[in-house]
Amino acid sequence: MKKAINIFLALPIVLGAALAHAEPGACREPAQGQGRAQMEDTMFKRMDANSDGAVSKAEFQGFNTKRFKEMDADKDGKVTREEMDVRVNQVMKNGLKHLDDRFASADTNRDGGLDYNEAQAMPVMQVYFEQVDTDKDGKVTREEYIAAMPLLHRVKNIGQKGKDEAL
Repeated sequence: MKKAINIFLALPIVLGAALAHAEPGACREPAQGQGRAQMEDTMFKRMDANSDGAVSKAEFQGFNTKRFKEMDADKDGKVTREEMDVRVNQVMKNGLKHLDDRFASADTNRDGGLDYNEAQAMPVMQVYFEQVDTDKDGKVTREEYIAAMPLLHRVKNIGQKGKDEAL
């Protein structure tokens, strides 16, 4: 029972990064996916159903109950490791589709790569274009883009005025 509760309580953190990419439009926000603090802020806002700046026990339980029900595939009131793995894989697959869609949208000439001008559609990638373009051919391929996710989503400190304070 204790193991099941630990999995249940850890779910928001386990799925947080993947959920951020799984939702279309989420990457339009300047701080989306930029680090743990922003991920935690996003999760907090999702749990705060009445937007009063605090998460009540009922809101917390409601948020997690919904996630639990999504994972409990056989509806037996328990989540096995296998059920959790299936749900995490589904969320990750949705997140990868979202990344593929963003890449395809930015690839305006449909050549399978992003040049520096096309990368303007993804401001963080444009900033790190030279680092992401690992083969230095002037284009970022899908493979380079996916491989660069740790770089593109590393902790970034965005201040109240929307400016990078530290990188």
